[in-house]
Amino acid sequence: GFQNPSQDSQNYHFRFKIALVGDSGVGKSTFLDAISQTLGSVVENEESSELHIKTTFYIDDAYQYKIVYFDMPGKDRHLKYVHKYVNGSTAIIYLFDVTKRQSFERMEQWISECERACETPIKILVGNKIDIMNQPVGNSNSPNKKANSLISGNPVTKVEAINLARKYGMDYFETSSIGEASIVQVFDHLFNSLLALIPNPPDPEQLLGKNVVLGQRVLNDVKFKLSLAELLPNYD
Repeated sequence: GFQNPSQDSQNYHFRFKIALVGDSGVGKSTFLDAISQTLGSVVENEESSELHIKTTFYIDDAYQYKIVYFDMPGKDRHLKYVHKYVNGSTAIIYLFDVTKRQSFERMEQWISECERACETPIKILVGNKIDIMNQPVGNSNSPNKKANSLISGNPVTKVEAINLARKYGMDYFETSSIGEASIVQVFDHLFNSLLALIPNPPDPEQLLGKNVVLGQRVLNDVKFKLSLAELLPNYD
């Protein structure tokens, strides 16, 4: 359900941090706008020259989720400190442009820098702008002429992308720079993967190290308080 929840910053059950990582110009901002506006309710939008953060609330089966998306800067100079931004992420979405081979070839640099930060529970590889790849080559008067000019001489194949994803234990998705269907597919996979991190009922011990932040709706739950009381003596 996509109802409008209360916008109290602590009024949720679980909070997830999602980082979007990849070169500049691959469509991260457009992807973020699509995924946040289509799925859930945007409650905060912070933007600086270096970072774009969007916070959404999403309600599903009586649970309320706060999802904070970090759109990471993607220029060369940002590589060396991207690990600071992704630290604590529940999931990282690595995005490249299928029409720009360089954005794909640099993916391993982004991955290795991010993995310096911490072990991220969920990682997804996304090849964006597949709609440009799929357009037929037109003549000089064709409306597709501009799209064709955007494709590099050596676009990324699906097999290459799947192989890279497998190397790092990720699932691979292809998305269009227009239309919502492919974005919904990514979100469904992402959200189901996030839910799989949470034991039912929420067990404090099993949540450790999964980068899932607990909101007041869980912390105030009597059963959870009892579980927490049993766990705390182990940390004296």
